[in-house]
Parts: sequence; structure tokens; C-alpha cells
Amino acid sequence: MLIFHADDYGLSGNVSNDILSLAQKGFLDSISIIPNMSCFHSCMEMFHDKTNDHIRRLMLSVHLNLMEGHCCAAPSQVPLLVNANGYFKLSWSFLFMISYHPFLRRQYRKQLSAELDAQIKVFLEQMPSDYRLRIDSHQHTHLVPVVWDALYDVLKKNNYNCEFIRIPSEPLLPYLKVPSLYPSYDLLGFLKNLALRFCAIHARRRLIIPMKNRFSLWGLVMGGHMDQQRILKLLPHFKKYGEASDTLCLLFHPGILLANELSPEYNNPDFRMAETNPNRRMEYQSVCSLRNS
Repeated sequence: MLIFHADDYGLSGNVSNDILSLAQKGFLDSISIIPNMSCFHSCMEMFHDKTNDHIRRLMLSVHLNLMEGHCCAAPSQVPLLVNANGYFKLSWSFLFMISYHPFLRRQYRKQLSAELDAQIKVFLEQMPSDYRLRIDSHQHTHLVPVVWDALYDVLKKNNYNCEFIRIPSEPLLPYLKVPSLYPSYDLLGFLKNLALRFCAIHARRRLIIPMKNRFSLWGLVMGGHMDQQRILKLLPHFKKYGEASDTLCLLFHPGILLANELSPEYNNPDFRMAETNPNRRMEYQSVCSLRNS
């Protein structure tokens, strides 16, 4: 099964509007929703107001966010995670390091559990009563071992009806099948792929819910640069990973953050640069073109 997915609904009003316009046309199969930004409730009002048959069929996931924005838990509960203004001060590499620190790991796990619990509760308030929880995260942070274990604590404590947790598994072989594209690949994307493969070992050893089918993701090596031209060249080599009952998820970030939307809650310079990058317009057009073809 081949699905088209968009991350970052709820990041800003314009990002959400871009994603929602694709969803209304039936171009998306699933979206991930960020629950901790100041625009969350207004974005969810827009989502409910513009619901049509295509949107009702969407698979919706909570996009847990520990990288930017304000905490959903009380700042006094999570002082290790946020600065004096309640904005996250963490980095992916720092969380990874803490995962293997013999003394700090327990303190961070407890506060991460409090924050993840709060974000999931905020998200679930906007979902129908029969909703089955789906989980992923901003920058795939939930795969970092200490965060995964904190999420394990939250789901076990609350006994949530959870049907899916994204464990990114992006095959590398298809990229090697098209030598003409080699110069266009970003080394950082391959490093991200390898880092998540390493983290996935811990996640699969400590599964929170049964994982019924193989789930393959396409959007790590080309993250933020999912252009139509390269997708069409690589698609024949990726398709086999979505055959039969398995899933191949094409991951897009098709919503752009506008300069006039920037505020102190977008406090990570690297993310701010990525989220305002014109390539997000390109990813929007890629989704439109590929689904229209």
C-alpha cells in the first residue's frame, strides 16, 4: 500500500492551511498534528470547519514535539526540558546522549513522560471518542531511547487504544539503483537514516504495541527535498516496499511557515530556516502533480 503523508499540521496557520488544502482534494492519506504550538486550537477549528469526505478518511497522528514551541505540561513539571519562558531547549543529539547517561536518564525520562502525556491529552481532546491513537514526532524524536521509554510509560499508564507508532525504516537500496541521482543526495540525510536505524533497534526490542505489517518510510534521505523529478525516477525501485499488506509511506512537508508568522516560540534557528524554506512549496507541488498523474 502506497500512502501520501504530510507532517506538521498545527505548526502555523499557513502551514496548516497548505496541508488542509491538499487533504480537501484527496491528495493526502494521512497527516500528523502538532499539539503544542500556540495556533493549535485555531488550526483544529479550521480543520473541523473544512471537513469533507476526503478529510474524514484521513489517518490522523499526534506529532509529538520536543524540539520547539511551548511545553503542554506545566513548566514547573518539566524544568529540564524548557527555558525560563517555557520553550523547549532540547536538541536531538542531547536527548540521544542523555539516553546513555547513567545518572541523568531517570530524571529526564520522568519529565519527558509528563510532557508527552500532556501533549497526547491535548491532542485527544480534539479527536472523536472512537479515535484510535496514532503516534509519530517532530524530527522522529520519539525514537531516541530515553524518549521511547518515556512514551512507553505514558501509554502503559493510560492504557490508550493505540493502533500505530511510527518506527521509520527507509530502505537505502532504491537510492543506489539510479546512479544519475547520486550527486543530488544529501550526506546529512543518509546520516539521519543511519541514526534512526540505530534507535529503531531499541524500539523494536521494547515494542509498546504489536507491529502487524512492515512499515517503510520514504522521506529521510530526501527530507525537505521530495521533488517530483527524483520521486518518479526512484518510485519503481521503492514500490516493492509497499506491495501486498506492507506500507510504503511517502513523507512530505508541504506547508510553509510565513515570515510574518515567526514568533519566539519558533526558537530553533535550524528548524526556522527549514520551515520557511521555499522547498516546502516544491513539496506541495510534488504532491499535487503526483496525485494528479
